[in-house]
Amino acid sequence: MAEYLKDEELAMKTQEDPTAGIQLLTKKERKRNIQFLTISAFFVSSANIIHFIFYSLYFLEIKDSEKLFGIVATVASILAVLGLILSDFLNGFIGYKGTWVFGQILMAVAFTVFIFTPKHIGWVIFASLILSLALSINESPANIILTETAGEKKKGAIASLISFFGLFGEVLIAVLIFILTYVMRVSYTNQERAYYYLYGAIVYSIIAIVMVATVTDPSKKLLKEEIKTKEKKEQMAAEPKEEEPAPEKHIEKILPQTKSNFFKGFVETFKNKWVLKVSFAFLLDAFLWSIAMGVHWAGLQDEDLFGPYAFTDKDISLLTMITSLTVLLFMYFGRFIDKHGAKLFLFISELCGLGWVILSICFTFFPWFYWIMILARVLLGISISLWIPSTIALFTNVNRERKSKVYNSIAIFRSIGWLPGGFIAGFLYDAIPQPYGFLTPMFILIGGMTILLPIFFALPNRPSDINPSRKREKFRNRRTLKE
Repeated sequence: MAEYLKDEELAMKTQEDPTAGIQLLTKKERKRNIQFLTISAFFVSSANIIHFIFYSLYFLEIKDSEKLFGIVATVASILAVLGLILSDFLNGFIGYKGTWVFGQILMAVAFTVFIFTPKHIGWVIFASLILSLALSINESPANIILTETAGEKKKGAIASLISFFGLFGEVLIAVLIFILTYVMRVSYTNQERAYYYLYGAIVYSIIAIVMVATVTDPSKKLLKEEIKTKEKKEQMAAEPKEEEPAPEKHIEKILPQTKSNFFKGFVETFKNKWVLKVSFAFLLDAFLWSIAMGVHWAGLQDEDLFGPYAFTDKDISLLTMITSLTVLLFMYFGRFIDKHGAKLFLFISELCGLGWVILSICFTFFPWFYWIMILARVLLGISISLWIPSTIALFTNVNRERKSKVYNSIAIFRSIGWLPGGFIAGFLYDAIPQPYGFLTPMFILIGGMTILLPIFFALPNRPSDINPSRKREKFRNRRTLKE
């Protein structure tokens, strides 16, 4: 057993077969998967941006309390952690596609609740919590299907392509809302915002149905292949043989599934140093950003703080459109992640995020200079454009057998980091006189960046980068055998 665990760890570190699914999917199936991922990204993003633009306005129109807003964000983060744990269980129980479909159905339910409860804060809180749960359930199956379909060498480029189409959907909706609010001077109440949520509910319902019919799940094919391999081995074992071939013995050590139970599997995953390093980095990052962003939008809409410069629907739609356009333009650079590694782009992303928070602080003292916030959102857009494909590439840099467990384990740490942010930001907002109650969360992020930036700069791109001496030793051993 000890020998098997040692070989399994070695397989993880040397990246024997990080995207095994691509070998079993036909060219037609890979093409169909990528087409679905691309088209669905367009519509899903167009639905998500509706919630992003309207949620804080929707919430605060019913209950004008930044503190309650922050508490709900904290509870939503708790559900996001539970969603990741549930996602890993469902990935193994019903497959990646089944888990993804389930997440889409939950998204449709959450958007539907927003349609019929424009004046009831309890139902709005319930819908936002279900939405947080659904988003975390969706994350790993969608990204694992993407990487298994695209393959190790192209997953960064394909992730950038899909994100590009997703952002195109965001831009169209943001432009539409911008035209309606800025050009046509339309003002919204929750009753009108509910029509946008209706669009989102329809989108998620249709996507769930189409997904069932079109997407090929790599995990199902891999499971069938492993069953065939096991049956073949059992059949060969039943036949009398003088000696077991050496190559077959090597395969026997690599293919078996981990026999640990569900929760023990997470514990085993964290014994790997690379997983621990990445998990800690994203835990700290999420903690700092959750505080800075906890009541950011809600604070910008506070008339007591910003007076006549307080944000409305039209301001949020304009800044969202600018952010989405920036992400759309800079998403092209995600194609270089496969060549230069994810950690470089994560580091650059954090630098751009630091620029965003500094400019946001400046805007608080000079709110009549609207261009400051526009420039801040451009930097945030650059940060997001590099962050999305980099995290997908980094989280999936392990072999297929451990991909779901490792991805969700790191994502759980990241979600735990988001847990206290909303509550802390809401408490600081109410406890400290303005404008410093609004600014303190951003000051905390700036202070944390002094720790965060060096961590991301030194972050290994993959498990094998932890101990390069072992790779050199393995190379020397192979060379000795050849000689």
